[in-house]
Amino acid sequence: MKKVLIVDNSSYMRMFVKKIIEKKGIYNIFEASDKEDAIETFKFAKPDIVILDLNMSELKMDGIHVLTDIMKIDPEAVVIVMSAVGHQQVKDECIALGARSYIRKPINTETLLKTLALYS
Repeated sequence: MKKVLIVDNSSYMRMFVKKIIEKKGIYNIFEASDKEDAIETFKFAKPDIVILDLNMSELKMDGIHVLTDIMKIDPEAVVIVMSAVGHQQVKDECIALGARSYIRKPINTETLLKTLALYS
């Protein structure tokens, strides 16, 4: 069974994404709500796929730091960024840092499942 780590400070968004993924029945799902929790859970769970929100605080895009740290730990990690930030520059930065995909919020169920299928 593939392992997926959902990282988002919003418990609602984590629950929403988790419910979409659970319908497939092929994933073991882990959750994290902030940078420290995300890195600790990544090291412990060794997920096959990370679904990462960029904006996890009012001050900055913590997701960029999480992405950078994850790629330092495992340069082959599969990270799918999800964000309401739609600027091409931000998307390009995430891809350059190692993200495999970038999904815009609000999350489209079909898009999320198709993206997960690419890496499962």
